[in-house]
Parts: sequence; structure tokens; C-alpha cells
Amino acid sequence: MNHTTQELLKQFHGKRTLLNYFVAGFVDGEGSFSVAILKHPKKENEWIINPCFQVYQHQKHREILEICQEVFGTGSIYRKSGVHPVLNFSIDSTRNIIERVIPFFDRYPLVTKQEAYRIFREIVLAMKNREHFTKEGFVRLVRLAYSMNQQGKGRRRTLEEIVGKLPPDAVLESSETLRRTRTK
Repeated sequence: MNHTTQELLKQFHGKRTLLNYFVAGFVDGEGSFSVAILKHPKKENEWIINPCFQVYQHQKHREILEICQEVFGTGSIYRKSGVHPVLNFSIDSTRNIIERVIPFFDRYPLVTKQEAYRIFREIVLAMKNREHFTKEGFVRLVRLAYSMNQQGKGRRRTLEEIVGKLPPDAVLESSETLRRTRTK
């Protein structure tokens, strides 16, 4: 944590609720809730649901992202790909989303991103209940994901390409399961 971040946090010393409302408001303007549907790297015709919470900021204001990292107690800050000097604060662990992101925004509600958060929350909690491991549950969650953020505009594959390629007896994995297998 840099000196500027520490100075900003001092302004909120003893006022954690105000800090949390500040972060919620900032996320309402500069954050995003997304659910990617990724091709399984090893299994043909299988897909992975990958939820992610992100906040973007110009690199000269890194301290704002460090405050987000401090408030959520997790997440990574990295440079966004491309030529733009933009940093990204990201939480893509389903467990951290369940334990930290969802309780935070349930307590400090969003205004402009309320609908995207509601759908994101529904998908993540359904994943917690392992609904995505059945074909019916997976299809329901993919449809929800495609209803987010301008109804799936900008996605590489159509909804039909994903749902239509599922084997009839599909048992699916989560991004968290895949992540754990890679780290072992």
C-alpha cells in the first residue's frame, strides 16, 4: 500500500461505514459484474462459468483500487491489456465473491448497477448450490449471464453455440474446480 493510499484511509479512520459507502458509490460508477462462459481447456464441448467482479481506474489513481483491495480484503490489481494506462482491481475467486463481495453489496446497495449485481448474485449463489453441474442448471445460468450487461452484446459466441454443443448427459465443472486442479 503506497503513502497516498494510507493518507486517504486516514481520512476514514473510525468511519468504516463511510468508507464502505464511498467504495460502493465508486463501484457504481467504475465497477462491473460479469460472468464469462469459457471453453473448457481440456474437454471438447464443455464450458466453464467464471464470475468476476472488477473495478477499473487510470494508473495515476492506483490508490483507489488499493482502497478497494483493503475494503474487500482480497483481490488483485494489474494493468489492463492494451495500450491504455488503465489498472484493474479484480476478484474472480467464486469463494471470495461469496464470502466478501456479495455480503458487502447486500449491505451497501448499488444504484446504477443494481440489476447487474442482482443477476450476478443469483448466478454465483446458484453455483454455490452446485446448480451449474447439471445441464438444466448450467443452461439457466448461461441464459442469466447472457441477460447481463447489454444482453450479452460483445460476447464471442452466441448463446445457441454454447447451449447447442452441450452433450445430453453433460456434467459440468466450475472455474473454481478448474483453478484448484491447476494449482495442485
